[in-house]
Amino acid sequence: MLMKSKPSPPSNPPRRLPLLKNFDEAAALADKQKDPFYLAAFLIQCWLGGLLQRAAAEYAENKNPRDRSLQRGEAWRALLELFGRTMRKGHRYLLACLLRFSASDVSPRNSLRRALVPLSIEHRCAGDFFGPRNRPGAQLPVQNDELARRTILRWCDWLDATIHLGTHRRWHLTPACFHPDPEQRHLAALGNAQRDFASLDAPARAAWLMDFAAAAQRFQDSDKWAALGQAMSDNSDRLWIYPEVDTFVIALWPLVRAHNWTYRDLLNVIRPALQRPQAYPCECEQSFSTYCINVLGLRKTGKGASAKNGRPSGYEVAVRYCPALKGRNGP
Repeated sequence: MLMKSKPSPPSNPPRRLPLLKNFDEAAALADKQKDPFYLAAFLIQCWLGGLLQRAAAEYAENKNPRDRSLQRGEAWRALLELFGRTMRKGHRYLLACLLRFSASDVSPRNSLRRALVPLSIEHRCAGDFFGPRNRPGAQLPVQNDELARRTILRWCDWLDATIHLGTHRRWHLTPACFHPDPEQRHLAALGNAQRDFASLDAPARAAWLMDFAAAAQRFQDSDKWAALGQAMSDNSDRLWIYPEVDTFVIALWPLVRAHNWTYRDLLNVIRPALQRPQAYPCECEQSFSTYCINVLGLRKTGKGASAKNGRPSGYEVAVRYCPALKGRNGP
């Protein structure tokens, strides 16, 4: 339903990012290669891992979706905490590191790389961020840095949506991974990943083996260890009733926030892609807004004016990112 294409690879692809087990290993590699990027890459890995854990905790520990805090700037706030000193010196270097990380880690697990797809589409439509339409050399350094800051900030919005959607999908398909106890969640995630071990790439397998060995040593005498085996054989019986609606709403929420779409705007945008566009929860704006808040945990802030033609600002980005929005029979 969402655009699956990857960002265009650079003419000279960077080296594939090796598995960085800890900061000391990253520091040793940076020293050996005389390249500080590997230190930044390790911190980026920690940042992304923390965001995934936080999103899982929101679902596991807040059974009522209204109590969850999702797509409210989590990625940007966490990035500021981790790279605060670096960003005070300027944003261009950090943006270069994020782009290089996305290019050098091509695994499907790289949520930052996946979030780069809608950001690239948004740039091609509006030219608001770093990309082909911008010529940094023709601008003042201060303007360059502000453009880099806005690019990172917007990338974080799309990253929040990407992580939210992945977490929401796992909530239905792998419920064992959402135990209220964070340690059992971790073990269940290891067990669930083992089911697809054969299809993982080499770095992912190495990471899994490292995590498994550490968990085995830590929980060898704990009753919690059973959570890993249970997840390996878990077959979800949690019914996912509206996967289409959920996917489009969660994936497009950054456009709702950026352009102050109304619930009616969002409803008008996604309806052409739905098999039952007039059925619950999309039969009317009131039902739809209630569903977004009470089921998906997404609440609008501020009031807006609905587009009269059903195509609010940002519509072009939406249909390029989700081609199905053009309608099942084409535009």
